[in-house]
Amino acid sequence: MSSKRKPIIFLLLIILCVGLGTALLHDSVFAQDLASYVESLDNAKDGMTLWQMLKQGGFVMVVLAALSIVAGAIIVYNFLTLQVKKTAPADFTEDIIQKLEKKKIGPVKALCEPQKNIIAAIVLEGLDKKKRGVVFAREAMENCARKEIGTLWQSISYLSDIAAVAPLIGLLGTVLGMIQAFNVIAFQTAVVKPILLAGGVSKAMVTTAAGLVVAIPVMLFYSYFRGKVQDITSRVETYLSDLMKLVEEAGE
Repeated sequence: MSSKRKPIIFLLLIILCVGLGTALLHDSVFAQDLASYVESLDNAKDGMTLWQMLKQGGFVMVVLAALSIVAGAIIVYNFLTLQVKKTAPADFTEDIIQKLEKKKIGPVKALCEPQKNIIAAIVLEGLDKKKRGVVFAREAMENCARKEIGTLWQSISYLSDIAAVAPLIGLLGTVLGMIQAFNVIAFQTAVVKPILLAGGVSKAMVTTAAGLVVAIPVMLFYSYFRGKVQDITSRVETYLSDLMKLVEEAGE
């Protein structure tokens, strides 16, 4: 696992463990709140408002909210970084190719060193390893391209993880809520009111809906960014063979 990936994974695990741990330690809260929830249903003419329903989700909603914030930050980051003009700019690449055709390494290095894009990284890696031989240069450029593209895939893979985990967390919240709801009803000494069961079930189902609300847009953004990464990958692969050949033929 990449060192860049570990902090995000640990963050997601911490959010999950803290939220679910707190929820499990507060099982009695559901039982205490169910009566007040049912009472509010009795008093509501048009049903519960969206905000009231969200509050009934309990601590699982906190976990889902945290995941949505993390996903939002990742989406903004990828919007800012996954741009062809920043990762594999055509004009810059053509300029590099023209300079390499003149077989002068110095001007190429001067042009690439200030840049932060994939093409510049590949060319600099090849020129650096060229001193050890053509085979080393080619290998270094291929490895660099693979590493840079892999970094792009990693940056969007977190969205796929969140989209997969969020519905499961929501479903877990629903299962826990259903267990607690039926447990409360099981110990009712009086005649069980249908509204008590309906109230408990509706309260438990909120987390499943919330999990889907988080997961669906995140998955759509993941699909969008996946297309961007595939486009960038295609461009890099198109340029790579020409760049390797020109670096091999370039002089000092």
